Amino acid sequence: MAKVNTVSRGTSRQLDFIHIVLGITIAVMAVMAFINPVENMVLFPLIFFAAAALKIISGVTVIINANSDHDRKFHFRGSFQIFVGVIILGIGIISAVSIWG
Repeated sequence: MAKVNTVSRGTSRQLDFIHIVLGITIAVMAVMAFINPVENMVLFPLIFFAAAALKIISGVTVIINANSDHDRKFHFRGSFQIFVGVIILGIGIISAVSIWG
């Protein structure tokens, strides 16, 4: 039996909008940080924080949209994305402490 997509259009559009906004934000901050790293050193932790938010939001969305216990691969994929997001968040915190502290 074919799996029915349970993600509504509104949820999908909201997630796409979040991805676009955070992706553009990360790209702009990265370009600014690498053009003049000494003056824009404050942006490096912010890049990590935005990337962590993007990864955690994606993981939570995957887990929420898994509609049954039969979708264990989606739960694993979402949990792995959240785990990677937490690791990126930790790197961002280390970066923030070393730069801002």
